[in-house]
Amino acid sequence: MQLRQKASSRRERNKAEKLEKISRAARRLFIRRGYDATTLRDIAAQAGVGLGTLFSYATDKRDLLFLIINDDIEAMNQRAFAEAPADAALLERLVAIFHGFFDFFGRQPNLSRIILKELTFYSAGPQARRFQHGRSEVLVRLSEVVRAAQRRGEIGSGEDADEIAYTLFSIYAGEIRHWLGAPKPDLDSGLAALRRHFRLLIAGLQPRHKSSS
Repeated sequence: MQLRQKASSRRERNKAEKLEKISRAARRLFIRRGYDATTLRDIAAQAGVGLGTLFSYATDKRDLLFLIINDDIEAMNQRAFAEAPADAALLERLVAIFHGFFDFFGRQPNLSRIILKELTFYSAGPQARRFQHGRSEVLVRLSEVVRAAQRRGEIGSGEDADEIAYTLFSIYAGEIRHWLGAPKPDLDSGLAALRRHFRLLIAGLQPRHKSSS
């Protein structure tokens, strides 16, 4: 029994070590050569593993890209909501939440551009399912933020909280892509633009009724 446990533990360590080598090699090559120019064979050679071993971790190159980043993205999601002040006004709370997202992607802009580009129509493979699950959780958390604001009377619209949350996330998704398109993304400028567009949504476009004299 003890021998089997030791063998199992050793296999797990070997698996973790190979995954770390693959992750480091993929990250290095994606940044240095670019995503399109890097092949799975290049990554396997750089990591010192066989191509078959690499395929035991990811089904294709896109899945491998998200294999190396999913842990970080999940941690970012949790941290962003945990650190945002729960008692702040809606606009300030939203900006605080997405500050964590902008800060995360801004620290590695070259890799982030690849990640956000490859997100389009990303639905196949185990890492895709994991990523999509994480994004669904973000939308659930945003819906909770919206419902709290509705209870406080900060939102007058009777629109469903899930729809409002989806709209907020869509604004963020567009803004972060635009921001990362700059040669040197500036965090303050990116958050200022996000704030303007969130404020526009919260204020609405309907004309204000003039009080009768």
